[in-house]
Amino acid sequence: MTLLGVLLLALNLRAAIAGLAPLLPDVRADLGLGRATAGLLTTLPVLCFGLLSSLAALLGRRLGVERALLLALLGIVAGSALRGLSGVGWLVAGTAAIGAGITIGNVLLPSVVKQDFAHRQGLVTGLTTAAMTGGAALAAAVTGPLAHSTPLGWRGALLLLGLIAAVAALVWLPQLRGRHEAPAVRVGGAAVWRVPLVWQLAMFMAMQALTYYATLAWLPALLRDGGVSVTGAGWGLALFNVLGIGTAVLAPTLAVRRPDQRALTVAVCAGWGLALAGLLVAPSLYPVWCALGGLAQGAGIGLALALIVLRARTPESARDLSGVVQSVGYLVGSTGPLLMGVLRDSSGGWTLPLLALLVAVAAMTVAGLGAARDRQI
Repeated sequence: MTLLGVLLLALNLRAAIAGLAPLLPDVRADLGLGRATAGLLTTLPVLCFGLLSSLAALLGRRLGVERALLLALLGIVAGSALRGLSGVGWLVAGTAAIGAGITIGNVLLPSVVKQDFAHRQGLVTGLTTAAMTGGAALAAAVTGPLAHSTPLGWRGALLLLGLIAAVAALVWLPQLRGRHEAPAVRVGGAAVWRVPLVWQLAMFMAMQALTYYATLAWLPALLRDGGVSVTGAGWGLALFNVLGIGTAVLAPTLAVRRPDQRALTVAVCAGWGLALAGLLVAPSLYPVWCALGGLAQGAGIGLALALIVLRARTPESARDLSGVVQSVGYLVGSTGPLLMGVLRDSSGGWTLPLLALLVAVAAMTVAGLGAARDRQI
């Protein structure tokens, strides 16, 4: 039952963000927003990841991991309800609530894996990452058709995503009978900022997050600007997400089999680079590049989370290292959707934004090669 609760929780840690991406053109048209402002709606949850990750780790210590994770799911439910109301203010407030809920889940999930699945941490990390990717793929595939082929509109389509979080919260309730109350062992003190490995993990997470969320936010718009239909663009984004499910399981499983993960890191970054370069030089073959990018992003997210678990010695250090790495990583990564929107508006095309993402992949490679060496904190 714990595993089912963990997987349903993970299913909700990307869906509410991915579900908005295919609808951004509709949101812009309805509310009169520019691309940069619309990009802020996808930036805001990731910004929450950066600003609130350390607070999420503190919440896990104060309430216990189980209660904090229930609060995370309830935050996603409440945020989804607020996004269904009329007005830009409610849309922003709901998005912020969703971002806060997802942040708690992001930070505390590695601690649950380390605590309850110590002998299967590679497999369970892979399964939870696959659930995240699967939730994003499902949301990306269904919100466009729901908004355009039913009376729900874009608000109703987003509101329905909250039902998945409500189901997950009900399944998670039995976990409250116990309490995982970890000792106040902290990795987040001043000395941690002098540890190169922490910065390497954080920058690998940052560049992975920046590239993933920028692509997640703007891939449908990029495809629609190239003449692809709204349904086709949604399915392109769904392909980008769903093909990451297998590699999200495979990457952590492979990572735990060897003390050094540098070869796996190079493979992930090469996949990202080829996908983005393909969209730049041969956009008509977008199904190929969406598929390759999907394989790379699933493996990249899975590897980033696995490295946090593998580089930590204990569940407590996994929790606190997760808070530090995700705080820095997502704070930097949150600039991706907004930066890509600004570059698109200022340049009038997608060449400059894609080149910027290729630079981020190069930085991801350098940081990942350091983070993947056999060391622990």
